[in-house]
Amino acid sequence: MSRLTLRLPESLHHQLAEQAQQEGVSLNQYLVYTLARAVTVAGLASQRRTFEAMMNRFAPKEAEQALQEVLASREDE
Repeated sequence: MSRLTLRLPESLHHQLAEQAQQEGVSLNQYLVYTLARAVTVAGLASQRRTFEAMMNRFAPKEAEQALQEVLASREDE
């Protein structure tokens, strides 16, 4: 585990502590969960942009065929 010292405004600290209490978890657990969720959402958005860019390189029928080929190859794994 890593340790991080973070300076933040008292008002933000208070809001986060209240939300953690409402969730029934420690402030640390709440922050870890919130940060992990944000990183996951950002990663999914990045993957979606990459996927859409790849699909835009093909005509609609070719895109469908390419997608089906990728999905079929993943089923084999």
